[in-house]
Amino acid sequence: MKSKKNIIIEWILFLVVFFIVWSHVNVVVSNSMYPVMKRGDLVVVENAYWEFNPEDVEVGDIVVYKAHWPLSGNRIDYILQINNKTLAVYSGDKTKPVIHRVIEKVNIDGSYYIITKGDNNPIYDPELVSLEQIKQRVITINGNPLIIPYVGYISIYLKKYIWVFLPLIIIWMIYDYIKDKIKNIKR
Repeated sequence: MKSKKNIIIEWILFLVVFFIVWSHVNVVVSNSMYPVMKRGDLVVVENAYWEFNPEDVEVGDIVVYKAHWPLSGNRIDYILQINNKTLAVYSGDKTKPVIHRVIEKVNIDGSYYIITKGDNNPIYDPELVSLEQIKQRVITINGNPLIIPYVGYISIYLKKYIWVFLPLIIIWMIYDYIKDKIKNIKR
């Protein structure tokens, strides 16, 4: 029988490994990058500023960035025309992670920005993305992104049906607690 100290150590190790692994994967939630990646795929990523410098991002890289454009409540600061593309610069706290390919890298007054597009989308993203918005870059092997198919559906369903899973987890914890109490009483 394991001691409480060993159980605590095992849980701490599990959580450390879980968070290290989880910080290096991202779930694809749409088909905007189809056929390269599909909804429900898990992509392996490296983290900005720890494992790569966003300034090193090149055209063709697939990045995860904090996008303002799919959400309301953000403000358009100004609109630019760059290489026949109309792009907006947004401000606001509401962002959503988007996984898209870098199609262009531009220098504006000494600062670099990127223009992104989903491979399956007919047009580029409407936001001019600053390097500070880039959070992750998809790891590729021989030009192919490192993908674990379908595993991301677990996360998608957990978020969508949390109201089902949370009570089940609580009931399981209560059951486990009562079972241990009964076992201790019988001793």
